[in-house]
Amino acid sequence: MGIFDLFKKKDKTAPIIQTKPVKETVPEEEKKFYQPDAYYTDVVAEGTAFERKVITFEDRKKTAIPSQRGLYPAEILLLEYCSKGTYPGPKNGYPGFWWFAYGIRDVGAALRTLEERGYIVFASAKDSVKGFTVQQLKDLLATKGCSTTGKKADLVVRVAELIPEDELLATGIQPKYVLTEIGQQELSENAYVPYMHSVHNKTTEDDRFGITFNVWSINKLLGTGDKSNWKTAVEEQERKMNKETADRNDAFMKDLKKIDPESYKALKTQDQQLAAVQKARDKYSEDKDLDSYIAFWEMVWANGGLKFEGAGWHFELPDLYIKAKRYDDTLDFVIKLKKTKPTYAYKSDAYIKKIGELKEKQATKNKK
Repeated sequence: MGIFDLFKKKDKTAPIIQTKPVKETVPEEEKKFYQPDAYYTDVVAEGTAFERKVITFEDRKKTAIPSQRGLYPAEILLLEYCSKGTYPGPKNGYPGFWWFAYGIRDVGAALRTLEERGYIVFASAKDSVKGFTVQQLKDLLATKGCSTTGKKADLVVRVAELIPEDELLATGIQPKYVLTEIGQQELSENAYVPYMHSVHNKTTEDDRFGITFNVWSINKLLGTGDKSNWKTAVEEQERKMNKETADRNDAFMKDLKKIDPESYKALKTQDQQLAAVQKARDKYSEDKDLDSYIAFWEMVWANGGLKFEGAGWHFELPDLYIKAKRYDDTLDFVIKLKKTKPTYAYKSDAYIKKIGELKEKQATKNKK
């Protein structure tokens, strides 16, 4: 298989994975926090060379290494999200990655098992309002004729002081989970999980390109013992991956230049573009010039878009648009991306839903 074949759609004559809908297990009252059932298929990246079956949580347990207390990476990541004060029933619903990346179809059921084992408990209604938006807090205070001025922290304190617990519950507030002491310890001792979940240069589990760099490879690398040195282990693995990739690319490019000059030019362009976007991101990290960074990415997409794969990079511009409150531009972009890059359809759908909510919130605010 040539390197460019990896980024092409599968040959229709080649064996394909049969996509099947996943057996629905979510209670009816919780379905509002999920995509429609048809969204949850048993295949990831359908129609591409990266197509694979979704590995369910139960199957993943057969190969992943549990923590010293017996939790698996997906469960530890759930603790991270519970620590934010938005679970269960997050405002924007449960992201698709819980199924496609971690094999959990019924997030609510997974949370309940963590509760039963003592890692999380429901906070009081007053504590749960910490996960509310500023507008939600203001609306609560307005119903009591209280001041709605100040920062979010001020509003949270005011709600806790002025609105009784029973009245908060009567408004329909859904209590949120918080970590117990053992839950906090578990998350702290396995901090590599949320780090690897969010790291921008993680790889797939496909080892055709060499060393893999993702939560599952780090999970195996760290093993069953003390994980206090996880940062050192991750940095070393990343260094090895980068060196291996650089060495392999250098050798490949030398051979390719001799045997296929046209492909060499195309790939050289890809490498140059990747270096350019990384340099632009580093510059933005230093100067925080949002407008200039947006202009850079608009230039990239106006000139043919990205020449390499990676969800993080493909959604860099919409993330910047959101930061700049350019919601219409965000929506236009992700709709086009969904059509041109079906691999990222599930993430595009999440952005489309998020933008709809942000625009509605903005419209409500403008009316006041």
